[in-house]
Amino acid sequence: MTTSLSWLRAEIQERILNKLEPIKLSPKRILLEPDFSGLNRRAFIRRFPGAQIDSIADSQIQGATPFRIKLQQALSRILPNSGRLLNQGIPADASYDLILSNLSLQSRSNPGAWLANCHQHLTEGGLISFAYLGPDTGKELRNANLEAGHLQALPGALDMHDIGDALVQNRYSDPVMDMEYLYLEYETEEALYKDGLALGLISPDAQL
Repeated sequence: MTTSLSWLRAEIQERILNKLEPIKLSPKRILLEPDFSGLNRRAFIRRFPGAQIDSIADSQIQGATPFRIKLQQALSRILPNSGRLLNQGIPADASYDLILSNLSLQSRSNPGAWLANCHQHLTEGGLISFAYLGPDTGKELRNANLEAGHLQALPGALDMHDIGDALVQNRYSDPVMDMEYLYLEYETEEALYKDGLALGLISPDAQL
């Protein structure tokens, strides 16, 4: 993971936590989807010290490596509030009071199916909170010196109104959506290229 993407994920995670502050929550079971090398787990242990925290291995998400998977498994054993590291998705019998997702929805070919699955695993009165990259992500890449056909659309980077409609269709009550712009500045095209690859915005066979 590049330094800029590590910062982006940490920044968005902090914003998710800030948005949860006004909400009265005492969740007993939390699902993090995914947990990037233990980063999310540590923050949510501090925020919800009494909760059991399960996490989806980011092997389910783009860019996983065997080392990162092993690191996640080790962290799940030694950190307090140790829940399960779920390598095969959410177990059929699992239920959660709070489901949180940081930058994974845009990589999914069917966001509605993911939302439906999460709804099945929420307890009555449970909450889902997620952040994803929208359709404007990487629009500056169109001005980069890339060959035609090497730019890729993120399959789940839908307009927030479409995601809001999907939430209603999947029986979520009182959905609230908002949009924020974050701008990353790069000193070199190579750094931008690496992040574009990591996020799935650039085809692996693209050349600068």
